[in-house]
Amino acid sequence: MQIHNIVNHLLSMMERIFAKVFIITILFIDRMVNFTEIFETRKNDSRWNTSYPLSPDDWNIYRVPEELSFSEEEELSFYIHIPFCKKLCSFCEYTRMLCPSVKLQDQYVDTLKHDVFTFMEKYPSIKLCGLDVGGGTPTALSDKSFENLMSLCSSAMSALTISDSFTPSIEATFETLTAQKVDLLTSAGFKRVSLGIQSTSSEVLSCNHRDSPDLEYMKKSISMLHDKGVCIVNLDMMYGLKGQSIDSFRKDMQTLKYLQPEQVTIYELRTNMINEQVHMSKDELYDAYSFLYHSLLDLGYHARFGQNTFSTSSNDIGVSSYLRERMMNAGSYKGFGISAQSMSRNGISYNVGKLKTSFKNLLESKTFTEEYVYHLPPKELAAKYIAIGAYNGSFSLKRLSELLGCDARTYYSGQLDFCLSRGYIEIFGDRVAVTPSGFKYYGALFSLFYST
Repeated sequence: MQIHNIVNHLLSMMERIFAKVFIITILFIDRMVNFTEIFETRKNDSRWNTSYPLSPDDWNIYRVPEELSFSEEEELSFYIHIPFCKKLCSFCEYTRMLCPSVKLQDQYVDTLKHDVFTFMEKYPSIKLCGLDVGGGTPTALSDKSFENLMSLCSSAMSALTISDSFTPSIEATFETLTAQKVDLLTSAGFKRVSLGIQSTSSEVLSCNHRDSPDLEYMKKSISMLHDKGVCIVNLDMMYGLKGQSIDSFRKDMQTLKYLQPEQVTIYELRTNMINEQVHMSKDELYDAYSFLYHSLLDLGYHARFGQNTFSTSSNDIGVSSYLRERMMNAGSYKGFGISAQSMSRNGISYNVGKLKTSFKNLLESKTFTEEYVYHLPPKELAAKYIAIGAYNGSFSLKRLSELLGCDARTYYSGQLDFCLSRGYIEIFGDRVAVTPSGFKYYGALFSLFYST
């Protein structure tokens, strides 16, 4: 009788174990099916090739009335936004406007100065890891306004402790880069200049409201930058623009071979712009990137497939120190200027102008205050980091674990298993990187980790 009871007890235990295994198996299969369905639905939807969140309304539940705190940060980066341009390109997705009067330009820089110094007074012990001045076109400012801007940047760099890898960077165009402005930016301490070319085809550029600079003028401008002390010149290129072809890309590569910049960035045209027609299919975009990638490697540049930044140095990922901290390490940053974004371990904020279509009334503001502040939970901070990391085609599991407060491999086990089984990602060290087969659908692929 006792043996019979023991046998029955063992059978009962085995039944419960088998039942649990069966349920877990079914849940696992369902999970895989769900990821498959989600991925298949999204893989040809260009909306997933954009930043996170897709809509500001997605974060409404996290919006708070107070300013974003940086009290827990020991180090961060600065981003200063100059929204002014001499000409508005049709493909630009950033906050920008035609250059206003010199008076309004001066007032804009004065407001930036107020905001930067107010922040430094509040957080005087912050270590500065990066400083980027972008836009817009910062060098489109008048000579006086640009001089004031460079004085502001120099003061900020002098007032704060800077990291060993600190490399300040500024965006420019060949058309607005003068010898006087080069003197000013190098005297202020800028070591990297990023110049937008987008394409070397005059036909492609004219279709997108952009001028085509002379090749020899570009060569002389780059030489001038180097002679004045700029260590790194980056050239921005794009693919997916109307009128581009393999022939136009070949011309782009010939130009890069002649100009020899230290870094090259290739951007895919973002088709989330309102009323923007898609000029290349998913297959054509993939073929375009593949051609550019292999051509740049042939020219001596280094990058992993799926990365959009290239460098002549194998030890460099091809970005400024500000972007390196953002993309690689989910580093905190403070943005200054209209519509600038900030991020700390507490959340994310957007300055006034982020959702505005008219900015002239904002230019006379005494401060570009935060208009939208979101106190984000760990999973949303992790989601934002993954979305930013997608530009580099990789993200750090270690950093994700720190953001989440738990093991990222366990937290994302379903996504990792799905992507690994399909050969869409590989894991080396603590980093997850997209593979060539996964890069074709990188938007949908990375979205699995932050929106299911």
